[in-house]
Amino acid sequence: MYELLGIAENGSTISDIKKAYKQMARKYHPDVSPPDRVDENTKRFIMVQEAYETLSNPASRAMYDRDLSKGSSFAFSARTRPYHYNDQRVEETGEWRMRWQSQIDELKQKNINPNSRGGRMTWGARMRNQR
Repeated sequence: MYELLGIAENGSTISDIKKAYKQMARKYHPDVSPPDRVDENTKRFIMVQEAYETLSNPASRAMYDRDLSKGSSFAFSARTRPYHYNDQRVEETGEWRMRWQSQIDELKQKNINPNSRGGRMTWGARMRNQR
């Protein structure tokens, strides 16, 4: 988000963020875009707005910076993450990922083991056999 607004991660003040947002908003606003770039600039304008909303609020900026320092790869948006977001949600996400990974591993194992139920049959073939 910092690079989207063209500001430094450390030392940027609310004034710097606001100034960068205004500059980028004027540049990408759909009303001033060339007709052939309206869709592209509209998407970029929305991204700039979300970056501003996240970084201009001290609480959401702190959360973003914390997630950034942890190397979190999922998207962060002030619109989609409530201010009461806490570490419990991160733990739930981690637990969900572990369950998801175990299901993927189980499916891979079924494909490798020809004696497992269903073997290498396609989903459609298994449904036809159940009839």
